Amino acid sequence: MLEQAESIGLQPVAERSADGGPLLEDEESVLHKFERLQLVIGASTDQGEGSLFITEWRIVWLSAADPTLGYSCEFPAVSMHAVATDEESSHRPCLYIQLDAGDEEGGLGGGAGGGSSGEEEEEGEELLPELRLIPADASQLEAMFQAFCDGAERNPDFSEEDEETGACFYDEDEVLAGAAAAAIGVGDVEELVGEDPARFEDADDDEEEEEEAQQPAAGGAAVQPNGC
Repeated sequence: MLEQAESIGLQPVAERSADGGPLLEDEESVLHKFERLQLVIGASTDQGEGSLFITEWRIVWLSAADPTLGYSCEFPAVSMHAVATDEESSHRPCLYIQLDAGDEEGGLGGGAGGGSSGEEEEEGEELLPELRLIPADASQLEAMFQAFCDGAERNPDFSEEDEETGACFYDEDEVLAGAAAAAIGVGDVEELVGEDPARFEDADDDEEEEEEAQQPAAGGAAVQPNGC
C-alpha cells in the first residue's frame, strides 16, 4: 500500500515527534490541526481515523491506531479540493482532494502490492490520485476547506503559471554582456556609414531607378544609362 500511495504523490510518514505530531523541518510549524478524520485513499482504500496537520507548505495525516502509519504531501501536489456532501461521491460529508501525480516512471498504480482485504482496492487496479478526509464532526468541514485554500495561496504552483504565461529564465550576466556587445555593434555601423553613406542603401531602390531610366522618353526613344 505504501508504494501505491507514493505512486500518486503521497509520502509515507513513519516517525513522529515526542508530542505525537509530525516531525517538522526548520522554519516549519503547525498552523491547523483537525482530529478524528477518516482517510480514504483512491476509491475505497480506508486508512482508518487519524489527525490532520497543516503546516506552511504541506499537509500531514497521522493514524490514531498505528503510530507508524501516516502520509504527507506538499500543497503544490494538490490540484483540487472541494467539500463533497452528496452520497454519490461519499457516504458521509467529506473534503475531497485530487492530487497531481505527474507522469513519473511507474505512473499511477505503479507500486507493487495492494492488500487483499475488502477495504483496499483490488490488486492490479490503478490507485486513483484522490483522497477523502471524512471528519467525525461535519462542522469541521468549512474550517478544513479554508485551511486548504490558505495553503494553496501560500504555495502557488509555478509550473502551471510558467506554461500559461511563457515565463522566461535568463542569466543576468549574459544579458548585460549581450547589451554591451550590441552597443559596440551600433558604434561600428555608424562609423561605416559615416565613411560611405551609400554603402548600405537598399539594392531594390537601385533596381527601381534603373527600370525608370529604361522607360520610353516623351519622344518615344528608350533612354539607356550612361547615355549609350
